[in-house]
Amino acid sequence: MVRGGGLAGVVETTIADSAALAPEDAALLRTKVDEAEFFALPGAAGRPGDAPDRFAYAVTVEDDDRAHTVRRAEADLPEAVQRLIAWVDAVPGTVRTVR
Repeated sequence: MVRGGGLAGVVETTIADSAALAPEDAALLRTKVDEAEFFALPGAAGRPGDAPDRFAYAVTVEDDDRAHTVRRAEADLPEAVQRLIAWVDAVPGTVRTVR
């Protein structure tokens, strides 16, 4: 997950690798992705990021032989993707970098 923008213009990358998570968290990650119907979402949708103090997201999910990236302004994120992002932000075992 890449989150950029906000008042400071910081770009933060967060990786939640199911192989590095606790088994129950890896299972919950799969559930969150399924609940968001992530692989059925269009890659990009909504209005361009018109509010400079808001975040923009690029969320990529890789699962075996498939990968899909969803790009949205914060205001255009589906609710289930918002829940996925919040969960990834909170789960122990993620790797976070800031540029």
